[in-house]
Amino acid sequence: MRDKIIIVDDDEDSRKLLVQYLTKHGLEVISCSYNNHDHDTLEMFYSHDPDLIILDLSTPRLAGLELCAEVRKVSDVPILFMSYHSDDYIKISAFNLGGDDYISKPLSYDVFHARIKALIRRNRRAFPVNQRHLLHFPGLEVNLSTHCVISYGKEAILSTKEFQLLVILAKNPNRVFHTEALYDLVWRDNKLGDVRTVMVHIYNLRQKIELRPNKPLYIHTVRGAGYKFNGAVSLGAIETQSETFS
Repeated sequence: MRDKIIIVDDDEDSRKLLVQYLTKHGLEVISCSYNNHDHDTLEMFYSHDPDLIILDLSTPRLAGLELCAEVRKVSDVPILFMSYHSDDYIKISAFNLGGDDYISKPLSYDVFHARIKALIRRNRRAFPVNQRHLLHFPGLEVNLSTHCVISYGKEAILSTKEFQLLVILAKNPNRVFHTEALYDLVWRDNKLGDVRTVMVHIYNLRQKIELRPNKPLYIHTVRGAGYKFNGAVSLGAIETQSETFS
């Protein structure tokens, strides 16, 4: 299976040359520009589950930094920045927001390819192939590649929005997400909607993954703030709930 990468760059000519070069060297390449709506780019990320993302920083509005921050909320996929910018502040911002490497333009294609291979190889060592797409918790398994969720040994059928909410929370255990923040992350294409839809989806999600939805083990409500995923779920707590439930 070929390694899969996503390239986001507003320079169409540069993007086409990169796609041709990297495809020739055995990579599967998906590309787009920042002129797409940001949520479309993120949907592409969810759909293709890439091994690496390449973000250009040459546009004045530095949309690549924003996109990097959004991706880092749900994934540890390697992110490589490329840019004509020589400002150290831009480079530091890229790393602080979760970037893994930075290469200056104009590119040496051979060096660029070597950087890509090194990042993918390093990520594979940190996250073995049979584990890197899985989130494991006692009683719950989330497959980021297939979108399959196994709760208490049974598959839970989630909607796209329910799955996105679960991934955001489970990838950041014990972090409190305000309701408005979750709405912005998942419903970014509908800024005029009602944030109460988050509560409805959390309710439905609990019905599908919790053994006792009225006393959830995984997704906790933080009164006056929002929600968090309990990163300290124990087998003992699950057994106690199972005994009570039965």
